[in-house]
Amino acid sequence: MDVGRSAENAFYSFMALVSDALGFTVTKDTKKQDVGNYYKKLAEGIEKAIGELSAISGQTDQSDKQSGKEGNESELNKSIDSAKGVLESLKINVESLKGIGDVNVVGHAHNAQGAGTAAADVELKKSLKALQEIVKAAKGAGVPEPKAGNTTLKVGDADNKEGAKILSTSGNNPGAGDAGKAAAILATVSGNEMLASIVKSKEGDADTGVGGNADGDTSAVSFAKGGSSNNLSNADTPKAAAVSGGIALRSLVKGGKLASGAGDNATGGGKEVQGVGSHCGK
Repeated sequence: MDVGRSAENAFYSFMALVSDALGFTVTKDTKKQDVGNYYKKLAEGIEKAIGELSAISGQTDQSDKQSGKEGNESELNKSIDSAKGVLESLKINVESLKGIGDVNVVGHAHNAQGAGTAAADVELKKSLKALQEIVKAAKGAGVPEPKAGNTTLKVGDADNKEGAKILSTSGNNPGAGDAGKAAAILATVSGNEMLASIVKSKEGDADTGVGGNADGDTSAVSFAKGGSSNNLSNADTPKAAAVSGGIALRSLVKGGKLASGAGDNATGGGKEVQGVGSHCGK
């Protein structure tokens, strides 16, 4: 059993939502609670791995007794104990994500032109803490730490700052073209960069959100919490990974709803915005 591989699966599952064992992927019909069930099953798989390690340790202890070596902890047992410690940490934090969602689809969006709704503070903070601990455990198991990119909301001549308006919870509603700009923002970053941006956030960001004009230091959790459309889209200097991480959290965490620029079936409307949100899980 490869502990590093187990850690890596947990580490990348937030964005990829894919595991070799479960084959879990996000579609337009995936509900947020399905994501929670994924983490519950992942935790059960880790628990099984811990049990397998304990069985190996027990066999080693019995062998040492029979050979008269008891009292001398073997290198194998030391490695097993270390691996179990990593897996125990992963299990606790992965399992804490089982309540991340609700009955709404991933990327749930307003069904008419209108502001969105911030994700539940408690679940947002719980998700942040769990992901930070998962990254820490994964790093300890040899998985490379994710790196946040420096790409901003302006790439070349394309200024996509108004795409951040789909995270607005007050102020002017998004325009019909803003969902497309949000999708363009997502296209400039990787899941690795999004995750790095999320875990750099602070717990207090879930309380404050974007209270002033967003800039290059505004965190993913602040974007997930949201704020006025003007504050969110005032500048092109915020990091694309932070906005994308905010969209991912708003799309996945209980109570979150994205803002829409039109009715469900219109350009920039609820279904197009939901497609942007659910894309974060692919």
